[in-house]
Amino acid sequence: MRILFAAVSLVLLIACANVAGLLLARGSRRRAEIALRSALGASRVEIVRQVLLESVVLSFCGGALGLALSTVFLNSMVRFMPQNLSRLDTYSVDPTVLAFTILASVVTGLLFGVIPALRISKLDPTLALRDGTRSVTSGRGQHRLHSMLVISETALGLVLLITSGLFIRSFVRTLSVDPGFDRRNVLTADLSFPPGKGYATKVAQFYDQLLPLVAALPGVKSAAAGWPLPFSGSNIGVGFDIEDRPTAVGEMPDANLRIVTPNYFNTLRIPLLHGRDFAATDTGTSPPVVIVDQAFAAKFFPGENPIGKHIKPGINDGVHPEAMREILAVVGDVKQGSLTKKDARPTYYLPLAQCGITAPTFVIRFNGDPVALSTPLRTLIGSVNRDVPLYHIHTLDDLVSTAASTPRFTTLLLSSFAVMALLLSAVGLYAVLSYMVAQRANEMGLRMALGAQRGDVLKLILKRGLVLAGIGLVIGLGASAVLTRFISSQIYGVHAFDPVTYIVVTGLLTAISLLASAAPAWRAARVDPMKTLREQ
Repeated sequence: MRILFAAVSLVLLIACANVAGLLLARGSRRRAEIALRSALGASRVEIVRQVLLESVVLSFCGGALGLALSTVFLNSMVRFMPQNLSRLDTYSVDPTVLAFTILASVVTGLLFGVIPALRISKLDPTLALRDGTRSVTSGRGQHRLHSMLVISETALGLVLLITSGLFIRSFVRTLSVDPGFDRRNVLTADLSFPPGKGYATKVAQFYDQLLPLVAALPGVKSAAAGWPLPFSGSNIGVGFDIEDRPTAVGEMPDANLRIVTPNYFNTLRIPLLHGRDFAATDTGTSPPVVIVDQAFAAKFFPGENPIGKHIKPGINDGVHPEAMREILAVVGDVKQGSLTKKDARPTYYLPLAQCGITAPTFVIRFNGDPVALSTPLRTLIGSVNRDVPLYHIHTLDDLVSTAASTPRFTTLLLSSFAVMALLLSAVGLYAVLSYMVAQRANEMGLRMALGAQRGDVLKLILKRGLVLAGIGLVIGLGASAVLTRFISSQIYGVHAFDPVTYIVVTGLLTAISLLASAAPAWRAARVDPMKTLREQ
């Protein structure tokens, strides 16, 4: 949220610099009016107050328009918000938002209006009245101020564009992360069993009866069940003892626990690295067994083959007592709640038939769109037991996508702000160069009358625009190198000083600056020298 608020602030500063430049240009055209007011007795304070009032009114109108647009776009934005963002259904343009908008409008109106107001108030009424309403060339001080505003806009825009570029590349890298399983074409669904005596046994028997029927449905490639599923938002960690490694009370190691049925690893395509999968023969009356992942084996059995070793999980379903369990196999690591977390937490898997503490979630690999399976699956379960409802029907791809919703939302907002900053910077450069061309129209005409070619005038304005943009780019690159260090923990797979992002964004902003400079330069090259001579 701090990053997003910083991005909003940068866009607001660029807008303020933009409008300040426009008001400076507007003030230059009001020299005669302001001089006349001053000659008629208006004090400097009254002139400053008038100009500030005008700028506040303009900004207030802009804030009102922004508030109206926000009510239109808010519903669209809610669809992209991550589900774990608190109070998602309460976002609205409430009195707090309204008060903040009014305050921001007044403050920004004063912010971008104070410099033009002070400059206008310093006009010498005698000189201004003598010039009358003729177009005059602004002083060097005003040109420098315009240039500083354009440079500031470009620098701030580059910082925002680079930050957005880093988040975009990070998000692309996040989507390409291998979660340790194949999430495509898998339907997930939960069952709700009424609690009661013999719960563990009834749950295991129900799944033993139902899973072969589900696997026989048309289009189903394989079916199993497990709890909690990766990226489901649920997790359970349970301590355990390792055979021949006594530990003090309260100091036993712990790891993530998963309850699964046979064929779970095959259905999710979790690689079975060593050993065998759970089988139908691993029942409540057979020797207790367990499967561990790579992270578990590396942490608790470093340099050893864990298959055949024994551990005793500290969990009891009321039917199967705690007992030493033989490790049957080692499977690949699976990312559980975050695609970008580097270190996998050790995980071990127990068969449902030997630990019925819950009703695991169906995982069904379907040949086609998994959503099409929901209706026949409901019908099948209803035919077996009408008292066991089916709910929380999703695809596994949806669960993984939800885990990426926060970086997706951040990237979307930052990209939107970056586009705004890019457009505002281009408009600011265009406005300043257009104003400069209008102020120096007589000079351009005289240059061509004295032999300058149109191409020379074109190059003059283009050079001016590119020099301003270039200075802003240099400052922006330096600022980005410093500021992007603070977002390094928020991006994945991309360095804060990623050269590709810096080069691409700099090239893009340079190209946009060139386009923004082209129209004023072309207008300057089209000045009629004969008309200029007649006016002179």
